Amino acid sequence: MPVSMSGMASGMDTESIINKLVEIERRPIQQLEIDKNKYRNRKEALKQLQGVLEEIDKNAKNLFGFRASFDDKKALSSDTSIIEATATKKAKEGSTALKIVKTATNHKVSSDPVKNDEKLPAASFTLSVNGESATVRFKGGRLQSLKERIEEEASAMLSASVVKKSEDYEILTLESKVSGEKGEIQITGDKDFLKSIGLVKGEKDEKKDAVALVFDKRYFTGYGGDKKPGDQNGSIDVSQEGKSVGIKGLLWQDYIMPLSVPVKKETLMELDFSYKKDVQEEEPVPFRVELGPEERTVVKGIELKGYNVSRIRKEEEKKEKKDFDSVLGVGVVADEDGKRTERIYPLEKDSKGRQEIPIGRDFQGKSVTKIILYCNDGAAEFSDAKIVTPIKGKGLLDPKNTVAKPDDAVINVDGIDITRDRNNGISDIIEGVTLDLKRPSDRTVSIDVSHDYEACIDKIKKFVESYNKYLDFHAQLIKTEKINKPGEKTREGRGPFVGDMSIVRIESSLRRVVNSAYPSKAEKPVKMFPEMGVNTGDINADWESIKQGKLLVDETKVQETLRANPEGVKDFFGSDNDGDNRTDNGMAFTVVNTLKPYLSTGKNIITSKMDLEDENIKLANDRIERQEDHVKNYEEKLRKKFSAMEQSISGSKAQQNWLKQQTGEQADK
Repeated sequence: MPVSMSGMASGMDTESIINKLVEIERRPIQQLEIDKNKYRNRKEALKQLQGVLEEIDKNAKNLFGFRASFDDKKALSSDTSIIEATATKKAKEGSTALKIVKTATNHKVSSDPVKNDEKLPAASFTLSVNGESATVRFKGGRLQSLKERIEEEASAMLSASVVKKSEDYEILTLESKVSGEKGEIQITGDKDFLKSIGLVKGEKDEKKDAVALVFDKRYFTGYGGDKKPGDQNGSIDVSQEGKSVGIKGLLWQDYIMPLSVPVKKETLMELDFSYKKDVQEEEPVPFRVELGPEERTVVKGIELKGYNVSRIRKEEEKKEKKDFDSVLGVGVVADEDGKRTERIYPLEKDSKGRQEIPIGRDFQGKSVTKIILYCNDGAAEFSDAKIVTPIKGKGLLDPKNTVAKPDDAVINVDGIDITRDRNNGISDIIEGVTLDLKRPSDRTVSIDVSHDYEACIDKIKKFVESYNKYLDFHAQLIKTEKINKPGEKTREGRGPFVGDMSIVRIESSLRRVVNSAYPSKAEKPVKMFPEMGVNTGDINADWESIKQGKLLVDETKVQETLRANPEGVKDFFGSDNDGDNRTDNGMAFTVVNTLKPYLSTGKNIITSKMDLEDENIKLANDRIERQEDHVKNYEEKLRKKFSAMEQSISGSKAQQNWLKQQTGEQADK
């Protein structure tokens, strides 16, 4: 920018003159800035108005339809340290007695202590929980590496951790993330590796499908098979509870099964037995005694005399003993199309322990209808007999160290034990009530369900608070000028929407809706707010307070009305008058409909007004930009004109001084 010597020729302060002239020319910009700030304030006020109305709308919607709390229930536990309970609208009022016998537990197993520097070999095994499986392929390494590998593959089912047992030893623990019996951790795979770290102790025992034989003397009959036991002289004795059968002497018996039992290849008969010989042989009595010749015997120098005694025994007839294949045993009979098929299984009388007879080899695919018990001599007792079919396992391994068993929760409800596989979120014991079990206890806990009137009152209060908040905010929006002196007005505290009828209309509409009466089909209708304890002012309140229109809630009266007439209060806020099961009337319903033009999605009255303020701001910015360009050009013109003036004055003075020099006069400086 060229340097100008302001007023050097004319002696005038041209710079000051230019600045003042430019300042005057900028006054329209200043007014535009004021207008732009006003538009911004109006837009911000509209945003706040939108938020206040949305709050009224939300709180009104909570007073009718499915969001309303007039049917809400609450469940109170007499001891929340044992059981916590929450209720839904479907819960029925009343009391239920519960006792937590046992809480559900998560299966937790651990390994034996393993040296923290021991390098484990590579292995592969599978972990399963509740039908989900994960195969762990371990490349070898320390116990910590094994834990990390398990977490990578099976973290969705269980958690793994390494606990420091001592300075040199660590323990691996696995805990199921599924509670109850279904959360059992099942392990299959490299048995030798898992046994080496003490996580398993071997394969799990096979389960057995067992049919216990309970004997009844009425179902014993004589033996009807092909064997020829001869003349039977024995007796049978069946215990009172039917678990044991005793046979003395020679006796063969068929036991008719109450129900036939199908036999598979693996089927066994298991039983215990004992045997003893009933009669022992005695030495024969001598028939006569004869004295023989006298005999002398010397013992330590003493001579003893005696007789040679001869005993002659009576000769008896030897009893003929029958030759049996075995002393005792059992048999199995299957009847097919009237044909008897049997197999005898002798038992060694000196055998000890429980006997297992593989009847499946002979009777696979058939059904056992009779059992044979026999004894040929002495006394035998058969007890605890079962027909057992092993159920093959799935190659499962048995954990060695069980820290916690996978148990279901047991809840005693009015004397009945109910099991569940979890402790939290149990919603199928008490209708409409969700239970969270905290701990087992001998104490009986009472769950009391009742109407939640507090929730209803809270929603009414929130609506009233949002409505009163709107009234205060609306008063600020339309606040008029304050007159300090007669004939003088000032804009101090002036609202941004004074005289805006669309803003005024919202307030008048809401007042009318809130203070109107509404129809109801309830037996005892509540038609207006004051009938339930919500008024526009206290009794004997001054007019200034009343004319504000704010609502006051008498909680005591509201609760009394709710208890006495919940249906009437419910219908006041939202009711169905045409019988189509849809809300079509009521104070809260009408509030929501009244606010729709102002809050509907997309273009509505408030968003349109905000768009208008945005447009005004844009137009003001455009005008300011143009005015700035004009002022800039205006300033340049002024500087050119004043510069030309200075040059002209300077030239005139120079000519005047030349003339004076020519005439001998002293030139002006």
